[in-house]
Amino acid sequence: MSHIYILPYYTNIENLRESRSEREHNSSIKFSLGYFHIELSETNSLLEDKYSLNLHSAKYLMEGITEQKEAMIHHHPKGHNWKHLQFKIKSRNEVIRIKLDALDDEDYQKCIKGFLHISQKVIQYEKETNGIEDDLQRYFFNSKIKQLEGEERFLLKQIYLASKSNGILDDSGNPLDRSRIEDLKIEKHMLPFLNWDE
Repeated sequence: MSHIYILPYYTNIENLRESRSEREHNSSIKFSLGYFHIELSETNSLLEDKYSLNLHSAKYLMEGITEQKEAMIHHHPKGHNWKHLQFKIKSRNEVIRIKLDALDDEDYQKCIKGFLHISQKVIQYEKETNGIEDDLQRYFFNSKIKQLEGEERFLLKQIYLASKSNGILDDSGNPLDRSRIEDLKIEKHMLPFLNWDE
């Protein structure tokens, strides 16, 4: 069982919150303004080989309606036990998984760091879309985040390889064809993860 602790090294420590129970360790940064909320969190199980880095945003629109988006990179021993990216698109009622095949621990950590680097773009998009004036880049990250550009390219290459080997799947485990993958690029919070060079 390997424990992965990446988030604390690249985030603004002043805003980082950590909690530990006998089952898991969690590190997170949350930003809220009015009806808008965004959170970046990392969870390590202390009992089994289970890890997750999540980026979640939610905006309350009206009673009973909340616009939610979630992206994560994770692995766990139950269900889909392979390492993968996962996107929950509430507006479409879809879950998309991208398999990260044949990665050793070092390459998996590169993918996690790449995910963290791409998260900056998603957070910037949320800032602009929601008219937030706060500097979310400085709120969430420290200057070390700039060192992860190479890891972003590595992750995008893995996603591209997954697209070529039917490794981008819907919630039923069916591979997405090229047109469905292109259609996902409309989702602005997914676009940075699908913006690879062929």
